[in-house]
Amino acid sequence: MTLKIKNYFIVLFRIALSFITFPLPFIFTQGAYQNMISKGHYLWFCYFILIFLFTIYLVGKKNYYELIRAKIQKEYLVYYNFLFIKKTIHLKDILGYKHGVDDDGNEFISLFDDQNRKIATLKVNIYSNLPEFVEALHCEHIGYELTSLQTVIEKIKKLFTNT
Repeated sequence: MTLKIKNYFIVLFRIALSFITFPLPFIFTQGAYQNMISKGHYLWFCYFILIFLFTIYLVGKKNYYELIRAKIQKEYLVYYNFLFIKKTIHLKDILGYKHGVDDDGNEFISLFDDQNRKIATLKVNIYSNLPEFVEALHCEHIGYELTSLQTVIEKIKKLFTNT
């Protein structure tokens, strides 16, 4: 069984966004040299370079786990992170999946291996046969996954309810 992408526009947009973010520090360095470095604004220059590097990291990490091509072949899950980095895992080595809702309100399912490491995050708005595909994996539901913002909100709620 193959995981089918229903909205190629989202996938192409996210790939283009990923590749556009990579040259940002170099473009900024070329443009800011005359205005920032020559005037002695080294801290501001470093600040903006760090912001660009952090943006590259966030976009790269998010797209690495969310842009997936996958198929089940002979008791193995063959998947491609970021659409081209091939990995294979035996179906018995999949611990399970967690449901979640991201900050935009889109549902997703995250797959975890037997060492509780995330394999992939599959979003409902990108894939057309996601429920059937997860059912074909024969893995169990192991909980609910919270986004980083939801985790912070839960910690704040616990702080106020425990006092």
